[in-house]
Amino acid sequence: MLEFNDMKKLILLSVVTLSLVGCSSSPKLYPNQKLQSVGKEQAEADIEKCKELADNYLESSKGKQVAKGAGSGAIVGAAVGGAFGLLTGNFGRGLGQGAVMGGAGGAAGGAISPDQLKRNFVNKCLAERGYEVIGWD
Repeated sequence: MLEFNDMKKLILLSVVTLSLVGCSSSPKLYPNQKLQSVGKEQAEADIEKCKELADNYLESSKGKQVAKGAGSGAIVGAAVGGAFGLLTGNFGRGLGQGAVMGGAGGAAGGAISPDQLKRNFVNKCLAERGYEVIGWD
């Protein structure tokens, strides 16, 4: 069974890993007719414009989603931890550990969600301009 210090380390590692996933990535474009006709420089400018539009549009919802994710994660984590605590005979400890882990996981999950929304926004923006996104790096 995990000790509380081990769980704190696991949570910290999870949050760091998830935050690295969201680091500044960029879409990779398929070399279709649009890309070939405008060139790499213009395509990069269009990518930056779409990223800027996404940031402006999604900015207000980012903080709300992190808070919402943390709150719902804590509730679910507490329920799971409490159930586990009932099985092991230590309801209070299970409830507390579940809430801590669920809250951290929910907050991290909420923090990732806006990044995925931004990618979807940028993909759509670029598609409307004639580009084909084949992936992100």
